[in-house]
Amino acid sequence: MSNTDLAKQGHPNGLYILFFSEMWERFCYYGMRTLLTLYLVKALFKGDAEAAVIYGAYTGLVYAAPVLGGRMADQFLGYRFAIILGAILMAIGEFMILGGTEFWLLAGMGAIIIGNGYFKANISTIVGKLYEENDPRRDSGFTIFYIGINVGALLATSVVAYVGETYGFRWGFGLAGVGMLLGFLIFYFGRDRYAEADGLDITEAGKKKIVGPINYVHLITLISIALIPVCYILISKNEILQYLLTGLFVLVAFNLINAGAKEGKIWRDRMIALVIFILINIVFWAFFEQAGTSLTLFADRNVNREIFGWVMPASMTQFFNPFFIVLFGSIFSVMWVKLSEAGKNPSIPMKFAFGILQLGLGFLVTLLGLTFAEGFQVPLLTLVFLYLLHTTGELFLSPIGLSMVTKLAPPKISGTAMGGWFLSFAIGNFLGGQIATLTGTHGDDNGPELEFPMSTTVMDAANDVNTISFTDWDPLAEDMPVNITLGKYMDIQDWVEFRKAYQANMNFVEWKANRSLNTPLGSAEEWLVKENWQKLGTSYDSILKLDKETESGINIETWIYFREAIEDFEDADGSLAEVYEKHRLQRMEQGLNKYTDVFSNIGFVLIGFSVVIMIFNKPLKKLMHGVE
Repeated sequence: MSNTDLAKQGHPNGLYILFFSEMWERFCYYGMRTLLTLYLVKALFKGDAEAAVIYGAYTGLVYAAPVLGGRMADQFLGYRFAIILGAILMAIGEFMILGGTEFWLLAGMGAIIIGNGYFKANISTIVGKLYEENDPRRDSGFTIFYIGINVGALLATSVVAYVGETYGFRWGFGLAGVGMLLGFLIFYFGRDRYAEADGLDITEAGKKKIVGPINYVHLITLISIALIPVCYILISKNEILQYLLTGLFVLVAFNLINAGAKEGKIWRDRMIALVIFILINIVFWAFFEQAGTSLTLFADRNVNREIFGWVMPASMTQFFNPFFIVLFGSIFSVMWVKLSEAGKNPSIPMKFAFGILQLGLGFLVTLLGLTFAEGFQVPLLTLVFLYLLHTTGELFLSPIGLSMVTKLAPPKISGTAMGGWFLSFAIGNFLGGQIATLTGTHGDDNGPELEFPMSTTVMDAANDVNTISFTDWDPLAEDMPVNITLGKYMDIQDWVEFRKAYQANMNFVEWKANRSLNTPLGSAEEWLVKENWQKLGTSYDSILKLDKETESGINIETWIYFREAIEDFEDADGSLAEVYEKHRLQRMEQGLNKYTDVFSNIGFVLIGFSVVIMIFNKPLKKLMHGVE
């Protein structure tokens, strides 16, 4: 059949199965990602900096995993089994997070990372294999598939964000897990629709027996499950990850340039150019990915999110990026074609420079928002325009980069080149977490010095006390797991004491003197006293019930943020309520100034970096040897 005849036909039926499978997978991933930082800070009571590095390590590993997942599918698993394995692991990971403790969060993250490595790496490959090499429908097919990705992101950053912050984080994570199950079911039961694609089945190498009935597919599946605790360690001990990612980058850069040199001077120069573009891409995503960390916390604390009486959840502000992608994506595609026809299409280095420039200008919007701040909160439009510029910057750089890699790399190392490109996203996301620590306005101290760590869990403590059995221990309250940490217990105790003192209009000095944090616990026996445990749980539940009935009160997440340094407040005359309000306003002002100061500095640095790229436009074009 001719290309003309193919063009007149619709797209393969399998495309729409893959569209909806990917849409729900992105719903799952972005749903979890949207809530992650707020969950770490508000539910697990992490400081801003610690939450940021956990987020950065997690998203970095998510982008690194597909490099391995794609290779395993090519050589052993086949694309269908790899995607099914990935979908199951991602769904399990989301449901593991419902355990409600740091352990279950990190374990769930590990499962999502490994699952995403298999799913994300291979579903796009199947889309490509639905079309013949020169099929004119291919680009249109990938455009349709790309819309599915962004529809999933839109749904996640609106529906999951709203549900998670309105009804509780566990409902948000659970909803994301259900989304992944829907994606799995669509992919599995629609398998006949995409059956004509090559490479779906398990390869002969995958079927090869190793020991008894155990073949390579079984072995790889078991190793994949075993890698979950490895990811757990890499997230919790994220300093290891920085050395690992640095080493991988050096190795990939060396291999690319060395392989290019073997092909001749032109290919060597192109590989040098590619490595430079990889570095630029790292810079872009390191700052772009503030969306899930510092910009979300900024939205939560210092952005007025009220719209005609309704308050938009802070995590839902991440919705603006996928919304603008859907809105402007096709417009940009047409724009590049029109500019090319007119002979005015910017060079690839200039497109990268313009992308970085818009990213920087987006951060500078916060300075403009500061001039309209009321009550130490900037208008919501500040984030709308920030994300608008960030999104247009993304459209100047991200789609262009993927196409560029395929043009710059010699055919023999195209896979390695694409792996290096995706590695840049991993490094960028990891560095994004490190950069977000600069905006930290909460949780920098480690709390009171104790004879046993704040990270001690009920299970750990019970194992140290012969008279206490963990299996007989009741949860502190219905909305939390049994195995909470000492740190969380003390935070709850501090909040309960504060609320009682606040309601009784207690004098600030008196409350400060009688605060339980002044007398640290010295042993597990002192902590796990059944009577004290039950009494605190009853008080906690009664305050939550009162707040639900009256729709008022200072919740525990708000208190955890605003209590910081309240004991050192200078103007401490008066009641606790009066001093708290003065301190709250002071913290709001400090936070707003810190965020806008860091964001504006980032903006100026990025603008300067974009100018440097523009200056070196001609040398970079020369290294590319005609690639446009």
